[in-house]
Amino acid sequence: MTISFASCGDDDNNQEEDVFAGCCSGLTAFGDDVDNLDQSQGEIIVDNLFTPNNDGFNDRLAIENIELYDNHTVTIYNINDDVIFESNNYGSDFDELFPNVPYDEFGVDGIPDGTYKYKVVVESENVFSKSGFFCLFTNNPVIEQNFSECDPLQPDEFDPLITGL
Repeated sequence: MTISFASCGDDDNNQEEDVFAGCCSGLTAFGDDVDNLDQSQGEIIVDNLFTPNNDGFNDRLAIENIELYDNHTVTIYNINDDVIFESNNYGSDFDELFPNVPYDEFGVDGIPDGTYKYKVVVESENVFSKSGFFCLFTNNPVIEQNFSECDPLQPDEFDPLITGL
């Protein structure tokens, strides 16, 4: 009996997978977005990078204006499409924000740094459905990461983890 192994990719000892690949791409995660919603109250915008390291800057996934629209659902998935968070009242209190688990000495308890998927639905998937990717980055363990494709900060915001200041 002969057993052989095949490899796709580099055969050197540095085969670490880029857990942040595609998280700031702007691609949809679950098919085409649908926008038949009158967003005159404010456009729904999901940040594509946040840093939940308990420093008071960008510690929760921001979804701008979601609170203005009743009857919404926010679902967060890991890269394997397992649901890890769901809310029907996103942002109404601390438990309705992602991540809503404790922080430990390694970052967010049970939720490692990497790429995650989101889906926001308002009223129904025929009215408003938006999906995409975002990065969760606590830098624990410390790694050098370039988020130049991301636009995580508004001009007047400051996050020492991202800015290096």
